[in-house]
Amino acid sequence: MFRSMTTRIGTALVAVSALAGCVTNVYGPISERSQFGYADTRNADGSYTVRVVAASPVQAHEYWDRRAAELCGSTTFRKNIFRAEIPVVTTSGYAVNAYNPAYGSSYQQDVYGALIMEGYLHCEAAAAEPTAAPAETVVDPPPAAAPTQP
Repeated sequence: MFRSMTTRIGTALVAVSALAGCVTNVYGPISERSQFGYADTRNADGSYTVRVVAASPVQAHEYWDRRAAELCGSTTFRKNIFRAEIPVVTTSGYAVNAYNPAYGSSYQQDVYGALIMEGYLHCEAAAAEPTAAPAETVVDPPPAAAPTQP
């Protein structure tokens, strides 16, 4: 009994650690190791198309704004979000359950994915600060009239 319980606990820990290692939720580029993060491309007009995938809407906006600040070099930018969706996959099946152990029953369940948010990023040019005080313009007085001789 003790050995089988230890084996089950060990198996459960291995399964949990394997699942935790497959998907990470750390800010960074989307990759094979992480389904969460950002991806961006530069557009012909100098703007960017930024896509983030996150676990929640709040996190998606944080990722988007953080990536925008990195690309623009400041927090001065315009964003136009044109896509925000949570993919849903409906699965169905047939299983024996406690309510109908002899024949089973059919079921349906919705599986929700991560939030995908995509939009255009336009970096704003910083306002030019004056480099020096404006120079005073000195205007020469008009030449004095030459004395006239009678």
